[in-house]
Amino acid sequence: MVASSSTEPLKTTEDVAAELSWAQVHAFRLERHHLARRMPKKDLAKVVGDIGGAQAQLMSAAELQIAVRTDCTVADVRKALWTDKSLVKTWLMRGTLHLASAKDLPLYTAATSRRWIRLRPSWLEFMQVTEPEFWKIVDRISAALDGTPMTREELIAVVGKGKSEHVRELLRSGWGGMLKPAARNGRLCFGPNRGQSVTFVRPSDWLGSWHEVEPERALPEVARRYLRAYGPATKVDFARWWGPWPGIGNAAWSAIAGELVKVSVEGVRLDLLESDLDAVGKAKMERAVQLLPAFDPYVLGHATRDHLIERAQLAKVSRTAGWISAVVLLNGSVAGIWTHVVAKNTLRVSVEPFRRLQAAVTSEVRTRAGELARALGLEKTEVKFG
Repeated sequence: MVASSSTEPLKTTEDVAAELSWAQVHAFRLERHHLARRMPKKDLAKVVGDIGGAQAQLMSAAELQIAVRTDCTVADVRKALWTDKSLVKTWLMRGTLHLASAKDLPLYTAATSRRWIRLRPSWLEFMQVTEPEFWKIVDRISAALDGTPMTREELIAVVGKGKSEHVRELLRSGWGGMLKPAARNGRLCFGPNRGQSVTFVRPSDWLGSWHEVEPERALPEVARRYLRAYGPATKVDFARWWGPWPGIGNAAWSAIAGELVKVSVEGVRLDLLESDLDAVGKAKMERAVQLLPAFDPYVLGHATRDHLIERAQLAKVSRTAGWISAVVLLNGSVAGIWTHVVAKNTLRVSVEPFRRLQAAVTSEVRTRAGELARALGLEKTEVKFG
């Protein structure tokens, strides 16, 4: 099933470069997210780079976020992460775990470095350390790590030596505590699990190569990459996606101001890279139906989601404790949610549509579910509609 967006010449007014429809914008974003057509397996790391990483606090969801965009299996994602090392797992945007393209990690960590992200006094007070003491701990974390994975307890034994029990507890925290800032400054990333224990390594040693990026160049480049995948958008959208650190949206937008144009999307004023203006007008809806996993970047990319989800249904998608449901996309907008279980080599998918779906759409949902089953290495698929 294929739905086309308008390919008529873009209308312009005196104060905006173009007047666009949401259908055009959705088609453009789906193309840039590699949801219009799946990319070959060899481009797996590129796909992850193009979307700015896969959110990975739920690892199985991150694997499927990549699999719906790439002709690969979840085993291929794990191989890219732990064997090929073309992907890396670490804390990045929003202070959240992500799978990122390994070659992009120096760019991301430069853009989340001390130049742009400062430690809040309230946070330091909670940690019960001064800022100089904190950065000494980060230095000790970096010095303790190399390319050989260390468990959290092994790391604490080195870094926490001579420190208070409070500091040692913060190092043990599953939420990252003192480890998140070390990761955002390029000092730490995850290694492969050792049994039930997570491990950490120093990225420059683990990945085998590292190139320093100037922070002043990094943040504008991240903003450009954001707009290529999530545009048109606002600096508030960018700050929500990247991390709501004081002034980060203003700094990024100021740096690329000469590259931006204003567009009107059905009356909503947004910013777009001028170089993408023609691409938005030419984008076509080539794959009308998608099944996106939980925490999918396409859903997480903006401060408000009114253009994606009807307000009456928003609570079903953006749930308590920051949980983002797996969703059914129809022409770029959310048309329902879905869950799945695996039983007896069968992927069983339950779909809760927000309204009755046409037969052609349910057929496409079944096709997408079959693709997910193959990505999981399963032979059968069952789909039920609530």
